[in-house]
Amino acid sequence: MRWGICGAAHLTFPSLRDRPLPLPPEGRRGALLARRERWWRRALARRDIFIWAAAILLLNQLFGIVGSTPTMSLDTLVNVGIFQYMAWFVIFWLFGASDPRVAALPRDFVVTAVLCLAVFARTNSMVWVAATGIAIYLWFFSDGDRKLRAAAVVLAALAVQQLWGHLFFDLVAVHLLRAEAAVTGMLLEVLRPGTVWLDNMVIGPEGYSVVILGGCSSFHNLSLAMLCWLTVSRWRHQDWRPRDFAIGAAIGGTMILFNIARICLMAWNIDLYHYWHDGTGAEIYAIGSSLTVLLMSLYGSKPARRPV
Repeated sequence: MRWGICGAAHLTFPSLRDRPLPLPPEGRRGALLARRERWWRRALARRDIFIWAAAILLLNQLFGIVGSTPTMSLDTLVNVGIFQYMAWFVIFWLFGASDPRVAALPRDFVVTAVLCLAVFARTNSMVWVAATGIAIYLWFFSDGDRKLRAAAVVLAALAVQQLWGHLFFDLVAVHLLRAEAAVTGMLLEVLRPGTVWLDNMVIGPEGYSVVILGGCSSFHNLSLAMLCWLTVSRWRHQDWRPRDFAIGAAIGGTMILFNIARICLMAWNIDLYHYWHDGTGAEIYAIGSSLTVLLMSLYGSKPARRPV
């Protein structure tokens, strides 16, 4: 509709067809959700939340170790273990390599905030309870991101090695130690006739005997070996293959054989006991077994050859 003024100017009014129609309730709700999603995308990426959560867990673990010792030294932090530091490195690497375009959801913030607040309780075990909760959450809500799920596997393995494995071992320690003493006694009976074993004690023909306690059990070395295997395999590839489980079983069997051989040497005589338990042999065993596990894990996780 036009109105002329002396033929020199005119005004134009839009018709009803050109005016935007009001959005229906469903459209307004969708626009609100889209606006909220854009806000979360600008605020924080999803991987950043889990990187911060992992940093809080690691710092609480280190603070707990430092607080439990009377004097602060570099050896205190080194005693955490090379495989544990390697697991933390891989966890951060996998989080950093995950998709940066995925926005954090409100539930991500709520779950990680609640679990990270729990670590401030005055118990060191709460760090691993929180780590287990975050690992379970990432396993079920990774939204198809393989690196997030792989990080959940390594984080869960670290929690098992630090907490849940020890609780399980305490339940079945008596039976495991008896079984280990029986295997050691049978091997020594073949090599040295007259060797006998009783419960978790191995008695030599001269009367010299050793008692297999929890710290000498194969379980502790086995838990570290499994942590190394899972860390290396999830770092180098994030898809499970049948070969991974075969390598894991081979690593576990190798560690059990190594530990039984060490116990047999310690049960031979008092001199070998001090050498392999307190002396240079203990360091040789620790370095040799660690290198063996690491090399087997690296070999087992190498990419499969493509057919020519």
